[in-house]
Amino acid sequence: MTARPRIVGALAGLLATAWFFVLALARFNQAKATSYDLTIFSQAAAAWRRGELPRSFVRGPDTLLADHFSPATAVFAPVWALWPDPRALLLTQAVCLGLAVGIVVAVTHARLGPTAAGWVLLTALLGRMLVAGDIFDVHEVALAVPLMAVLGWALLERRLPAAVLAALGLVLVKEDLGLTVVAAGAVWWWLRGRGRRALAEGALLVAIGVAGLALAVAVIAHFNGGGSSYLDYFTGGSGGALADHSARPTPGLHLDQRVLPVLLFTATAFVVGWRSPLILLALPTLAWRLLSSNASYWSVSFHYDLVLWPVAVLAAVDAVRRHRLAERAWLRPVAVLSGLAVMASGLTLLVDKGIDPRAAFSRSAELADLDRLMVGVPAGATVAAQNHLGPYLTPRFEVTMLGTGRPERVRYVVLAADRRPEFQAPPCARDQLLRDLRGQPGVMIRQVGDLVLADLGTSRPAGLRACPAG
Repeated sequence: MTARPRIVGALAGLLATAWFFVLALARFNQAKATSYDLTIFSQAAAAWRRGELPRSFVRGPDTLLADHFSPATAVFAPVWALWPDPRALLLTQAVCLGLAVGIVVAVTHARLGPTAAGWVLLTALLGRMLVAGDIFDVHEVALAVPLMAVLGWALLERRLPAAVLAALGLVLVKEDLGLTVVAAGAVWWWLRGRGRRALAEGALLVAIGVAGLALAVAVIAHFNGGGSSYLDYFTGGSGGALADHSARPTPGLHLDQRVLPVLLFTATAFVVGWRSPLILLALPTLAWRLLSSNASYWSVSFHYDLVLWPVAVLAAVDAVRRHRLAERAWLRPVAVLSGLAVMASGLTLLVDKGIDPRAAFSRSAELADLDRLMVGVPAGATVAAQNHLGPYLTPRFEVTMLGTGRPERVRYVVLAADRRPEFQAPPCARDQLLRDLRGQPGVMIRQVGDLVLADLGTSRPAGLRACPAG
C-alpha cells in the first residue's frame, strides 16, 4: 500500500472517530444512555482498574466472565484510570470504529481508487451498521471491529503474521468470534492457492479459532456453574437466568424478520460482496443470530452488526477487484442504490431515536436536575437507579438497576415520576414503588422536577412489583 491510501485512511479514521464520538456524546447528553449496558461496562472497567475480574453491580455478584468471555475489555482499565467516566468508554468505542473505518477506506483507496474510498467513507459514517452500534451505549464487540478490519486486509494481502495477531485478538473479545477465526482459516486456504502450504497456514488460523472457542467455553462454564445461559436461546428457550434481561420472541414474529440482518449485510456489501470468499467471515455471526430464539438478535437496531461492517465492505472491494466488476455498467447504480439504502436506514434510526448531534455540546435539563437531586448523597453510596439514570451516577456511586421483581439492597433509590416507558421499570411499577416508599416510616423523599430520590435509611421496602396484566 502506497503512502497516499494510508494518508487518506488516516484522515478518514480521524473524521469517523470524531463523528461517532459526537453521536455517542449527543445521546449521552440527552439522558438516553442506559445502565444496560453502559453502566455494566463502566463498572467492569473500574473493576479491571482495581486489578479485579470484571464485575457489575447491575448484573449481580458474579464476574462478567460468567456471562461473556471478553478478557479484551481489560483495555478499558487504563482508559478508566485516566478518565473515570462512562464518556471515556464512549470515546474508546469511537476510536475503535474510527480505526476500522480508516483501515477499510485505505484498502478501498489502494484497490479501487479515491472515488470508491469516498463512497465507502460516506456510507460508513451514515450507514446503519456502525451508527446503530455507536448510539447504543458501549459493548465489547466494538473492540473487535478494527481487528476484523485488520484480519480482512491481512487475508486479502496474504499477510499471515497480521492475520494471526488479529485472530488472537478476536478470540479474546467474545466467545463466538472463535468461529469467525475458524472461517478465516478457510478463507486463507482459498485465497492462498489451496496447496499444502496454504492448508498448513490456514490450519494455524483454524487452530487459534478452535482453541479460543474451547477456552471461552471452559471459562464461562467455570464461572457460570457448568454452562452458558445463552445456549438456551438455541434450543428455543428464553435464556434461563437471562430471561429478565433479554428481549423474548414476540408472538407473530416469523422468519421474515430474522432475515433483516442478512438484508442489511447485503446492502452494506453493495450486493456484490457475496462474490468474495471473505463472505465466509460473516457467516458464523449471521448464523447464530438467525438461529437464536432471542428476538433482539434479529434486530438491526443494536450492536450486533458492528463486526460485520468491515467484512461486508472489504468483501465488496475484493469482489469488484477479483471479478473486474468495475468494467460492468450495472456496478455503479447498484453501488449507489445500496449505499443510499444503508445511509437512509442509518439516518432513519437517528431520527427514530431522537439523536441530535448538537446535543454533544450541551447537557439536558434532566441531567441538571439529577445533579441537584444527588447533592448531599455521600460518594460511594449504593443506589438503585432507573435504567436511563444509572450511567450518570456511576462515577460517584455504586449503582444497580431498578428492576421488576428484584429487591434492591441499597440505601438510595432514584427514579422518574413520569410516564415514559422504561426497561425493567414500567410507569405502573414505578408508581407503586413510590406509594410504597412514601408509606414507609423512616424513608426520606426528595424531588427535583420529575426525578425522585428516596433515602431508605434502615428500611428495606420491596423492589418493583410486576404490573397487572392488561
